[in-house]
Amino acid sequence: RGDGVEGFTICSVRSEEHLQEEQRWVAMQVTAWLNEEWTPLEVHEHAGAAAGRAYARLRRGGATEMADLVLGLSAELLHFDFHDTFTSAFEVSNKIVELVMMRAGCDVCCTSDSDRERMDRISLELQAGHPTQR
Repeated sequence: RGDGVEGFTICSVRSEEHLQEEQRWVAMQVTAWLNEEWTPLEVHEHAGAAAGRAYARLRRGGATEMADLVLGLSAELLHFDFHDTFTSAFEVSNKIVELVMMRAGCDVCCTSDSDRERMDRISLELQAGHPTQR
């Protein structure tokens, strides 16, 4: 395979229920990230929901490779107006892939302690059955 960078792959979706859990996790992660990076805004919830739906569509279609996910998410999210979020489809797509890789145990560069803390906090809230938006 040469000296190229190896891709990172996650497992296929186990069930529709699992996919819905992933969709909700992604939506909450994006919403919390945007709210904590800037300030809580309703548009962040809309961006999170759009990101969750796009992620679910790609995963339902069989996407497991991170390169496919980041490019697919970017393309899917181009239709969302990110202007009021001060981000872009690519920034959000990249953040989703970073978080998915972190959750899968991959050491991801350019992330922060706050990314890990937010990811862990939201995962625990979802497991406990009482998620909150921040």
